[in-house]
Amino acid sequence: MDQFYLREARLGNVYHSHNTTAGIVTVLSTTCTGLVLVNPWNSGKELTVADMSAVGTTLGATREIGIAVPTEVQETVVTAGATAAVIHNGKLAGANVNRGVGRVYSIATLTSTPLWFRPLGSARVTAAVEGLGAMSTDFDGTVIVPQGFYVAFSALTADVVALCSITWVETDPS
Repeated sequence: MDQFYLREARLGNVYHSHNTTAGIVTVLSTTCTGLVLVNPWNSGKELTVADMSAVGTTLGATREIGIAVPTEVQETVVTAGATAAVIHNGKLAGANVNRGVGRVYSIATLTSTPLWFRPLGSARVTAAVEGLGAMSTDFDGTVIVPQGFYVAFSALTADVVALCSITWVETDPS
Protein backbone atom coordinates (compact mmCIF):
# COMPACT_ATOMS: atom_id res chain seq x y z
CA MET A 1 0.00 0.00 0.00
CA ASP A 2 1.31 3.44 -0.89
CA GLN A 3 1.83 5.32 2.38
CA PHE A 4 1.40 8.75 0.76
CA TYR A 5 -2.11 7.96 -0.51
CA LEU A 6 -3.07 6.23 2.75
CA ARG A 7 -1.97 9.24 4.80
CA GLU A 8 -3.74 11.70 2.50
CA ALA A 9 -6.93 9.61 2.51
CA ARG A 10 -6.92 9.63 6.31
CA LEU A 11 -6.56 13.42 6.20
CA GLY A 12 -9.58 13.65 3.86
CA ASN A 13 -7.54 14.88 0.86
CA VAL A 14 -8.23 12.00 -1.58
CA TYR A 15 -11.15 12.27 -4.00
CA HIS A 16 -12.72 10.07 -6.65
CA SER A 17 -15.25 10.65 -9.41
CA HIS A 18 -16.68 8.63 -12.28
CA ASN A 19 -19.48 8.79 -14.78
CA THR A 20 -22.44 6.73 -13.63
CA THR A 21 -23.57 5.66 -17.08
CA ALA A 22 -21.45 4.99 -20.14
CA GLY A 23 -20.87 8.21 -22.02
CA ILE A 24 -19.24 9.20 -25.26
CA VAL A 25 -15.57 10.07 -24.85
CA THR A 26 -15.07 12.58 -27.64
CA VAL A 27 -12.13 13.13 -29.95
CA LEU A 28 -10.00 16.16 -29.02
CA SER A 29 -12.44 19.04 -29.00
CA THR A 30 -13.77 21.88 -26.89
CA THR A 31 -16.89 19.72 -26.53
CA CYS A 32 -15.65 17.34 -23.86
CA THR A 33 -17.68 14.36 -22.74
CA GLY A 34 -16.55 11.36 -20.77
CA LEU A 35 -14.94 13.00 -17.75
CA VAL A 36 -12.82 16.10 -17.10
CA LEU A 37 -11.13 17.04 -13.81
CA VAL A 38 -10.71 20.82 -13.43
CA ASN A 39 -8.53 22.67 -10.95
CA PRO A 40 -10.13 26.13 -10.82
CA TRP A 41 -8.04 29.27 -11.12
CA ASN A 42 -7.02 30.52 -7.64
CA SER A 43 -8.08 27.26 -5.94
CA GLY A 44 -4.99 27.33 -3.75
CA LYS A 45 -4.36 23.61 -4.38
CA GLU A 46 -2.61 21.25 -6.76
CA LEU A 47 -4.45 18.10 -7.87
CA THR A 48 -2.13 15.11 -7.96
CA VAL A 49 -3.70 12.41 -10.14
CA ALA A 50 -3.46 8.98 -8.54
CA ASP A 51 -5.11 6.97 -11.31
CA MET A 52 -7.42 7.14 -14.30
CA SER A 53 -9.30 4.27 -15.92
CA ALA A 54 -11.75 3.70 -18.73
CA VAL A 55 -13.81 0.68 -19.71
CA GLY A 56 -15.34 0.73 -23.18
CA THR A 57 -18.89 -0.48 -23.53
CA THR A 58 -19.35 -0.43 -27.30
CA LEU A 59 -16.84 -0.48 -30.09
CA GLY A 60 -17.13 -0.23 -33.85
CA ALA A 61 -13.53 0.40 -34.95
CA THR A 62 -10.02 0.70 -33.61
CA ARG A 63 -9.98 3.55 -31.15
CA GLU A 64 -7.57 5.03 -28.67
CA ILE A 65 -8.54 6.40 -25.26
CA GLY A 66 -6.14 8.72 -23.56
CA ILE A 67 -5.65 11.88 -21.62
CA ALA A 68 -5.84 15.44 -22.89
CA VAL A 69 -4.66 18.65 -21.22
CA PRO A 70 -4.85 22.37 -22.02
CA THR A 71 -1.98 24.16 -23.72
CA GLU A 72 -1.82 27.00 -21.17
CA VAL A 73 -3.21 28.22 -17.86
CA GLN A 74 -6.76 29.57 -18.04
CA GLU A 75 -8.81 31.64 -15.61
CA THR A 76 -11.97 30.09 -17.06
CA VAL A 77 -11.60 26.43 -18.03
CA VAL A 78 -15.22 25.37 -18.50
CA THR A 79 -18.07 27.51 -19.81
CA ALA A 80 -21.44 27.70 -18.06
CA GLY A 81 -23.88 24.83 -18.43
CA ALA A 82 -21.51 21.93 -17.76
CA THR A 83 -22.87 18.72 -16.21
CA ALA A 84 -21.20 18.14 -12.85
CA ALA A 85 -20.25 14.61 -11.82
CA VAL A 86 -20.53 13.38 -8.25
CA ILE A 87 -17.32 13.55 -6.20
CA HIS A 88 -16.60 11.12 -3.37
CA ASN A 89 -14.14 11.75 -0.56
CA GLY A 90 -11.66 8.92 0.14
CA LYS A 91 -12.93 8.66 3.70
CA LEU A 92 -16.25 7.49 2.23
CA ALA A 93 -18.03 10.42 3.77
CA GLY A 94 -20.77 10.15 1.15
CA ALA A 95 -21.44 11.62 -2.26
CA ASN A 96 -20.53 15.30 -2.71
CA VAL A 97 -19.53 15.62 0.96
CA ASN A 98 -16.20 17.41 1.58
CA ARG A 99 -15.70 17.82 -2.15
CA GLY A 100 -12.49 19.83 -1.98
CA VAL A 101 -11.59 22.26 -4.77
CA GLY A 102 -11.40 19.92 -7.78
CA ARG A 103 -14.43 19.90 -10.06
CA VAL A 104 -15.42 17.03 -12.32
CA TYR A 105 -17.77 17.21 -15.30
CA SER A 106 -19.21 14.45 -17.46
CA ILE A 107 -20.16 17.01 -20.12
CA ALA A 108 -18.33 20.31 -20.49
CA THR A 109 -17.51 22.93 -23.06
CA LEU A 110 -13.85 23.78 -22.63
CA THR A 111 -12.57 27.28 -23.41
CA SER A 112 -9.76 25.88 -25.58
CA THR A 113 -9.09 22.75 -27.62
CA PRO A 114 -7.04 20.29 -25.56
CA LEU A 115 -3.74 18.70 -26.48
CA TRP A 116 -3.27 14.89 -26.58
CA PHE A 117 -1.07 14.11 -23.56
CA ARG A 118 -0.75 10.33 -23.39
CA PRO A 119 -2.68 7.14 -24.22
CA LEU A 120 -4.39 4.90 -21.71
CA GLY A 121 -4.95 2.14 -24.24
CA SER A 122 -6.27 1.09 -27.61
CA ALA A 123 -9.31 -0.98 -28.47
CA ARG A 124 -8.87 -3.40 -31.34
CA VAL A 125 -11.46 -4.96 -33.62
CA THR A 126 -10.95 -8.16 -35.59
CA ALA A 127 -13.83 -9.39 -37.74
CA ALA A 128 -16.89 -9.68 -35.49
CA VAL A 129 -14.90 -9.72 -32.27
CA GLU A 130 -14.68 -6.59 -30.21
CA GLY A 131 -12.15 -6.40 -27.43
CA LEU A 132 -11.80 -3.69 -24.88
CA GLY A 133 -10.87 -4.42 -21.32
CA ALA A 134 -10.25 -1.92 -18.57
CA MET A 135 -7.56 0.60 -19.40
CA SER A 136 -6.04 1.94 -16.22
CA THR A 137 -2.95 3.94 -15.37
CA ASP A 138 -1.51 4.51 -11.92
CA PHE A 139 0.31 7.82 -12.13
CA ASP A 140 1.95 7.70 -8.69
CA GLY A 141 2.18 11.49 -8.59
CA THR A 142 3.61 11.97 -12.08
CA VAL A 143 0.62 14.04 -13.26
CA ILE A 144 -0.16 17.20 -11.30
CA VAL A 145 -3.00 19.50 -12.37
CA PRO A 146 -2.04 23.07 -11.38
CA GLN A 147 -4.54 25.86 -10.81
CA GLY A 148 -6.24 26.89 -14.06
CA PHE A 149 -5.64 23.54 -15.77
CA TYR A 150 -7.58 20.32 -16.34
CA VAL A 151 -7.03 16.71 -17.32
CA ALA A 152 -9.68 15.04 -19.48
CA PHE A 153 -10.42 11.70 -21.04
CA SER A 154 -10.26 11.93 -24.81
CA ALA A 155 -10.32 9.72 -27.88
CA LEU A 156 -7.81 10.10 -30.67
CA THR A 157 -9.32 8.65 -33.86
CA ALA A 158 -13.04 8.29 -33.16
CA ASP A 159 -15.48 8.76 -30.28
CA VAL A 160 -15.67 5.88 -27.78
CA VAL A 161 -18.50 4.95 -25.42
CA ALA A 162 -16.94 4.26 -22.02
CA LEU A 163 -17.20 4.38 -18.26
CA CYS A 164 -14.45 6.67 -16.91
CA SER A 165 -12.98 7.02 -13.44
CA ILE A 166 -10.41 9.32 -11.82
CA THR A 167 -8.83 9.54 -8.35
CA TRP A 168 -6.74 12.47 -7.13
CA VAL A 169 -5.16 14.05 -4.06
CA GLU A 170 -5.48 17.75 -3.22
CA THR A 171 -2.30 19.27 -1.77
CA ASP A 172 -0.85 22.71 -1.19
CA PRO A 173 1.39 23.93 -4.03
CA SER A 174 5.07 23.35 -3.38
